[in-house]
Order: sequence, then structure tokens, then C-alpha cells
Amino acid sequence: MRAARVRWSVAVLCLVTVVSGCGGPDLAKTTGQRTTVPAAEGLSDPGASTSDPGPDGDGGQFSDAALRRINPCELMTAEILAEFGTPARSRLRDFGLCSNYMKDPSGKELHFTLTIGETATSRNPEGDLKIGGLPVAQSELDDKTACFVTAITATDPNRGVSVQTGSDTAGGLCEPGRRLVELAVQKIAEDKPQHQVRKGTLIDIEPCTFLDDDVVAAAIGTGASKKPTSLHGCAFNTSGVSLRLEFSVATDPDKLATAAKTTPVDLGGVTAQQRAETTSSARCSLDWAHLPFEGAEGDAEVVSVDYTRYKAESGEDPCAKALDVAKAVVGLLPAK
Repeated sequence: MRAARVRWSVAVLCLVTVVSGCGGPDLAKTTGQRTTVPAAEGLSDPGASTSDPGPDGDGGQFSDAALRRINPCELMTAEILAEFGTPARSRLRDFGLCSNYMKDPSGKELHFTLTIGETATSRNPEGDLKIGGLPVAQSELDDKTACFVTAITATDPNRGVSVQTGSDTAGGLCEPGRRLVELAVQKIAEDKPQHQVRKGTLIDIEPCTFLDDDVVAAAIGTGASKKPTSLHGCAFNTSGVSLRLEFSVATDPDKLATAAKTTPVDLGGVTAQQRAETTSSARCSLDWAHLPFEGAEGDAEVVSVDYTRYKAESGEDPCAKALDVAKAVVGLLPAK
């Protein structure tokens, strides 16, 4: 369950995010086949504009900073989705994640999941197709029950405005996916539909620069690499150990404590839910609610700190490392 924010599979090592729709195929562990992107009717002509913004991770209307506040469900309104059939209710699942499990014109299942800032290291531009001046990457599952289209807004790693289109009927899913990406990119450029958030929101935080290098070094050693996992998450890595920091919309971890079998810990006036596990690896996570959030499947803005050593070391306490980082995070959070 995404809302629990407790992720205990080896998927923590992977920077490729694949979100599957309710009632559709389970896409999270399926490898897709990369395909060359063909020219598509109705899409912007990449040569038609003299103003080609390209990926602009540091500035502009498609920069990470500009995209963080965009409400993805405003890019999937009933009016927009009516072009593809009969929409259902669009469900906001995170700051940058919205899903709609609708029907196509013939009444068959058609699932759209739109993600803003999705990090996908395996998706690279292929062909000359651009949408709104942005290079496009596309792939689909081998059985053609899902297609993934990304208009790349930033690189290292590649990330952008992504649409996953799924159905229980194979084939023909990339064209509506490309079209929805086009409509989304156009609406971002023209209307910039934004979340309504409270004072002290986490939404604007740049997670890879939020922590002091000294805090990261104390936890996992010097010389850590840092890579965004989304617009609101970052992974810091050294040899054999990883630290992840994420800001999200989810269910208040206190409400999930019994089911998740977590333990409350004090971060200095803030209570977090802690979970530890040691097998061949050693892992500890701390999750806590920062602010209420309305209008989403989750009810809170949640902070998550995750420490993982891939080969457990005798005598090491991973929760002590995670706790030190979490306390540092608390001291840097915006005032409510």
C-alpha cells in the first residue's frame, strides 16, 4: 500500500518508477520492451517552432522548481479525458501522481496514470519526436497491455511528465498516451494549474540539496552521490549503503502504526514511526506527518527517511543512523 510509505522490497535500489492502476495488470515488476517513437498525428511538429525549450532542470516553465507545485489531476480533468472515452474520478495519490481508471469509447478498461517528475533511468529519447519542444521517450510492455510515454524535462537522470496507459485489451495504448502527454505539457505551459497547500508545506523543497553534506557523510560516509528519485525525493549512495529522503502525500503514519507494526520514536518534539529489519541487509525507516493535506488519497504531507546497508554489519544500528538524519531534517523543515 503506497500510503503506508513503508517500502521493504529491494525496489528501494531502483530509480525506475512504474505505477500500476487499480484493476489493471501489475506493472511494477514487469520489464517493458523499448520501441522507437513514430511520428504521431495530432502531436506538435518538432520543427514547427523556433522556440525549443528542451529539458531545463535549472530554470524555466518545465524546471523542477516550477513543476513541483503543478497539480497532476488538473491535467486529467473530465473535460480533457472525455477525448478518450468515459472518465472516472481522477485520484490524487501524491504531489505529482494522479490516476484515472476510465472506459474507452467501446466500454473497455482504459487506465491513465500521470506523473510529474517521474525519474526513469531506463527511458531515453528515441527518434525525433518532440512534444512542446521536449524530447520524448516511449516504451511498452511485451504483451502490449501498457505503454509509457515521457516528455523529458530534465536529465541526469531523465525525468519529466509521464503517462502510463494500461488496459486489459492489448495494443493501441501508446497513441492515447502520447496525446495525453501533449495535452498535459500544453496545459502546464499555458495554465500552470497548482496545488492549494498550507503554510509550511513540503512541496517546494529540493530534496537533494536539503541536507547538509556533513549530515549525509555522518550517516553513510563521505563522497556520497546524490540522485533525485522524483521531484520530492532523493537517494544518497556510497559503497554498500543508501540514504533516501522523501516528501510525499500519504496516510498519516501514526494511523498505520498497528497494521505496519511500527514503533513511535521521539525526534525532539515530533513523533515518527520507525520500522527496522535485518536479514542479509540492514534497514531502518522513519516516517512522520508534517501537515494535513486535503483532496488526495492520503491525508498528510509526510516526511520519510530510509537508511539501508545492503550487507548487514555486526554491531551497526541502522536506526541510530536514520534517527540522526531524521532529527536533522526536523530542524530544517519549514515552520507551520
